[in-house]
This record gives sequence, structure tokens and C-alpha cells, in this order.
Amino acid sequence: MKLTLIDKEVEAKDTKTFIFSADEQIGFEAGQYIYITLPKLNYPDERGETRHFTISNSPTEGKEIKVTTRIRQESGYKKTLDELPIGTIVEGRGPQGTFVFPVHNSPSTIYCFIAGGIGITPFRSMIKYAIDTKLNTPIYLIYSNSDSDFIFKKELDTWQKENSFLKIEYIDTSVEGRISSEKIKELFDIWHLSFDIPATWWLVGPNPFVNAIEEILEGLNVSEDNIISEKFTGY
Repeated sequence: MKLTLIDKEVEAKDTKTFIFSADEQIGFEAGQYIYITLPKLNYPDERGETRHFTISNSPTEGKEIKVTTRIRQESGYKKTLDELPIGTIVEGRGPQGTFVFPVHNSPSTIYCFIAGGIGITPFRSMIKYAIDTKLNTPIYLIYSNSDSDFIFKKELDTWQKENSFLKIEYIDTSVEGRISSEKIKELFDIWHLSFDIPATWWLVGPNPFVNAIEEILEGLNVSEDNIISEKFTGY
């Protein structure tokens, strides 16, 4: 499919959302990703001119496709993407991926989301989907970042204020340190949750982050069957 770049939005330091219109109808589920191939690279990149990105908008937000990514100066692909003029046509392939938000839930279902850095992108899509479809499924988001410049924070704060089923805790690891079992227990007390009531845990972020959270949850006796993870292997 052909995707035309129609806008760019700054989300945080070195992080932008790229908005594309498609030449055909794209049906995707919240949490899926898409491959984007650039016409040419302005800078060398050994990984080539194709990358896959989580679609950061919800299927309920119209026909556009939004991808949000950090612009790494060591990445020839990302630097080229950042320099694309509005109106540039790129090649898209997808959507793909099984890390998707269930379309049918109930208020008795509990979801615990844990995001590391840019791993917030699928959760942004899932949360907006849950809001727009009025699922009222309890969602508890723990969002870890290396500094206080959290992606999507303004709208996440608005959504939390307007929707009682959504609770969010931001963790600036430069101040508070990394997520620990003690921190998760503390949040469960604040949120009046119990580990005796099974929850589904959704984890997204770089490999080391997800691996560390999986170990923490194992120590908290969370069943592997209740953990769904997506590891972002590279930028």
C-alpha cells in the first residue's frame, strides 16, 4: 500500500509522531504494527530502508496511520524519516502482530500495563480504543521512563481524569530508580488491588526491561499464563 506523509508532531525530546494517509482502507487492531519502507536513505544504515512500527493511534480514530518513534542520530533510517517532506509517499505493509487488545472485555477483567520508554505506543492505542468503545475494563498503567519527559503524558493525564477505569503511575527512573517488586506491591495497595485476584499483565519495552519485569512478576507468583509481552528489539 502507499502511505502519504501528511503531518509530524513532536511528542517529547527526540520523539515524534508521523501521520500518514493510506491509498486503501486499513483495518487494524489496537496494538498491531506496520512495516514502512522509505523511498531512499539520506544516510547509511546497515539495517536498510525498512522498519516496523507500532501503530500508535486507535482504530477508532479515523483512517490515518500514526507511528511514534524516537529519532536516533545513529540511525540513518530514523534521520531520513525525520527529514521526509510533507507529501512524501512511502511503502507500507501490514498490519501485523498478535499483541492486540481484546475487543470484548468486561468490568471484571483487570489489565496491568507496564511500559518502558517508547513501549508506551501500543498502550496508547489500546487505552484510546477502550475509551472510545466504552469497555470500562479496569486498566492500570505503570509507565517507566529514563527521565520526566513522558511521551503522550498530556493526553494520558486527561484520559485518566475523565475515565475512572484508568489509573496511571509514572516512574522517572533517574529519580526513583527502576521498577521493583516493592514498587508494584505499593501501587497495588494504593489501587486496592490484590494478587489473589488474577490480572492479565501486558509488558512492552526494550528486551532488558521486559526481561527484568518478567523476573519481578515471577517473584510475585504471577502465572506465565497471565503475562503477555512484546519486546522492542531495536530502534
